[in-house]
Amino acid sequence: MPSPSRWCAGAATATAVTGAIGLAVSVAGSAPWRYVSESGVAGAPHPTLYRCSMLLLAASLALLAVPARHTGRLWTGTGRLWTGTGRRLAAAVPTGLAAAALTLAAPLAALSGAVTCSPGCPLPPYESPQPRDLIHATGAIGALLLCALAILVYATQPDATTLRRAGRLGVLLAFPPLILSAIGILLLGRGLFTGLMERAALAAVSAWLVHTAAVHVRAKP
Repeated sequence: MPSPSRWCAGAATATAVTGAIGLAVSVAGSAPWRYVSESGVAGAPHPTLYRCSMLLLAASLALLAVPARHTGRLWTGTGRLWTGTGRRLAAAVPTGLAAAALTLAAPLAALSGAVTCSPGCPLPPYESPQPRDLIHATGAIGALLLCALAILVYATQPDATTLRRAGRLGVLLAFPPLILSAIGILLLGRGLFTGLMERAALAAVSAWLVHTAAVHVRAKP
């Protein structure tokens, strides 16, 4: 009989795949220079599909947090570069950091799906947002930041496992567009560059979520 961790990993894989496909379909109907969140606004091609897909991805994050609790702490390192204060700081990182990050990311992702932004999804510093825009943006950005933290924890595991390789692939694919999309929002505002980087970041994080959940299904509990 599958363990609870393996069952949750399987459910996380299924919900992540379904949510990622739904998100891709709903976002594909919007112009690339628009924010991804505009796909959930009334009048968009598939607003209901977008919101449901975000809720499915939120459920996947919550489910993945169960097997993620078995991941070790951040790599403490060996050798001269990892002595004294550096080693003590690394050792102070809690072993359940990845699970905690995913657990916190889940309700934030659900919030971004449940609370839609106003038409145009205005964001500071170049536009004047309404309260619902700030709530939606806080949920979406917070969830992505916590997912990035979970990816980093997986990437720095002490053992050379498939999960660590998945984490390092996630860093390679997700971190550049995440950073560039943040720069685009802050320095450029709405536009083709920001829109494309935002889509690339979501695609990379979704791919990591699917892959990591699938790896947990095969991994030892």
